[in-house]
Formats: sequence, C-alpha cells, structure tokens
Amino acid sequence: MKKRATQEIVGPRMRELRKAKGLTLKQLAELTNLSVGYLSQLERQDADPSVRSLNVIGKALGVGINWFFPDPEEEADPQSDIVVRCTRRRALRFDSGVRDELLCPSLSGQLEMILTTFAPGASSGDTLYSHKGEEGGYVVEGTLKLTVEDRIMILKSGDSFRFASTRPHRYHNPGDTDTVLVWAVTPPHY
Repeated sequence: MKKRATQEIVGPRMRELRKAKGLTLKQLAELTNLSVGYLSQLERQDADPSVRSLNVIGKALGVGINWFFPDPEEEADPQSDIVVRCTRRRALRFDSGVRDELLCPSLSGQLEMILTTFAPGASSGDTLYSHKGEEGGYVVEGTLKLTVEDRIMILKSGDSFRFASTRPHRYHNPGDTDTVLVWAVTPPHY
C-alpha cells in the first residue's frame, strides 16, 4: 500500500504527543468525538486526516495544528533529528499564561527538555498534580514559587530543583515579570 505524504509526519507526532500526555486512544476519542478506529488509522498512517480532525485533535492535546507539520527548512536540515534550532521550536501556549517550547527534536525518547515562560501571576493550576517520572529545572530569570507536597520554596534566577514527579507539585510565578525555566522531564510528559 502506498503511503500518503501527510501520514509520515502526522501519525508519529500525534502518537508521541498522545502517549506523552498519558492518554489512551479511547480517552482521545472521548475528548475529540472521533472514533478510536479513525484515530488508530491516523496514527498507523492508514488514513488522511481532515483539517477539521487535526484541529479537534490538536485542541484536545493542547497544541495548534502546526504541531503536526514540520517547517520545510527543518525537513531539509540533516541535523533535525538531533538539533532544535532556536527559531524552529514547537511551542504550546496555555490560557493560564504559561508557554512551553520543546527543546528536543521529538517526544519519542526517554527525556523531554522544555523552555517554559510563566507570565506574571501564571501557574500550573490551583491544585497540586502528579505524574510518573522525574523532573528537574533551572530558573533562568524571574522568581518561581515551587510547591512539592506541603513544602513551599521560592527560587530565584540561578536556582535549580529536582524531584520525583509522583510527589504532588505545583508551579507559580509570584512576581511582576516573566519567569523563565529550562527543565528536563523523564519520561516525556507532553
């Protein structure tokens, strides 16, 4: 069977993002009102996605439709499987005022690196959350209020942290300027 041009990109990027977010195909189907079979076909590269479907899937996964397609210059770069150029990062924006930029070429490995910018007052949410894995970070600029279980820590530029992600945690920018972090998460959480 001849492969379609879009599938080489869409299927793997959709699967890696879904898995990194810890979603099953059934859960994604519930979020998108698309069938499990159709979503499976997209991931296996057995169907062409419609623009509407990609928009719905992207929204459910927290990304724009452009997440699924590489930049033509990136495709031509023989180093793109190892190097992410600063002008070519895939980014996620959240309504909470948080912006994440993926610093690694894909989510298919064991390590995820992210550059996160918290706008003033932005946070990871009002409640503590946990997930499998481990994470560590470095505060590039600004102030970060880090809560891990019942411990609250204020980190400034140059400070770093590491903890098991299974411990309930939360992040917040209590300042009036952006807070910028570089961190690593294993396994990928997105």
